[in-house]
Amino acid sequence: MVLSPKKLIYYEKKYERNPLEDITKFISNKWTLHILRDLFLGKSHFNEFKVNRLSLDNKALARCLKTMQDNDLIYKTNEDDDPKNTEYFLTKKGKSLNKVFYELLLFAIENDTDNEYYSEHEKKELKEMYKEILEIE
Repeated sequence: MVLSPKKLIYYEKKYERNPLEDITKFISNKWTLHILRDLFLGKSHFNEFKVNRLSLDNKALARCLKTMQDNDLIYKTNEDDDPKNTEYFLTKKGKSLNKVFYELLLFAIENDTDNEYYSEHEKKELKEMYKEILEIE
């Protein structure tokens, strides 16, 4: 079904929101997808998110983490009020992005048409590894 521009405008007015715009508010920050990926891979501390990201300064990271908290993608814990012990974790809502990440991974792997980066064996291995990491059934 192909929507005409008029029909799309009708639906946007009817529902007063566009779900594609809604998702962009969650992932539009330059660092959000990187941090989400890190959280799926088990990182949880502030400084871990900065590893190999020289252009990510403390202020930008703190702002991104706060926005992610405000959007209920992550939560933070700190048992003894020591900033060094603050940890960040995915919420149920944040974890629900696992399928989105897996689809992005599949897109990247399957569009390596010239086998420039991955052999067929590596593609299969990556898919299985990320299925496990992202808890995809």
